[in-house]
Amino acid sequence: MCEPTRLEMFLTRLAFFLCGKSVYRTFAERLPLEGGERVLDFGSGMGTVAFYSARRLPKGHLTCLDISKRWLNACRRTLRSYGNVTCLHSDASALGEDSFDVVYSHFVLHDIPKNELERVIPKLTGSLRTGGALIFREPLKDTDKISTIKRLLEKNGLLLKESRVTDIPLMGNALESFYIK
Repeated sequence: MCEPTRLEMFLTRLAFFLCGKSVYRTFAERLPLEGGERVLDFGSGMGTVAFYSARRLPKGHLTCLDISKRWLNACRRTLRSYGNVTCLHSDASALGEDSFDVVYSHFVLHDIPKNELERVIPKLTGSLRTGGALIFREPLKDTDKISTIKRLLEKNGLLLKESRVTDIPLMGNALESFYIK
């Protein structure tokens, strides 16, 4: 496990403050939330998307999961004003079956080695309730990795509902995909 450097954390915080609305809020606003769902932010980092997702869940609950203690400590600070959030220090192995209505991941899956994705994606899909949604946004520069992610999601029973390419400030082009279980 690799903890983020201080520079990486500083740059993420800077991007959150400078581009939060255009990058993270727009992603959170596209999530299929009505307010009472159980939601997983997989690889939550400092809680950049979670900050906007948690406010959309007045009767729901958000679980932020990350393998990094440093990121989770930053996430707790980012989300300290929300009572509907749990921060969990673990990998995908901690996920239970049929636990979530929505699972999302923002710029995380491309960092996971292919052989590890073979283990992670079935855990993510298994944690979704029937009819649940998995949404991800990943940089387009690694098309081989995106193909692997898509293949594994479909192999594990998810159906692609929608996909689009977006231009993310400071991050470049990204693929945003919405799958249903």
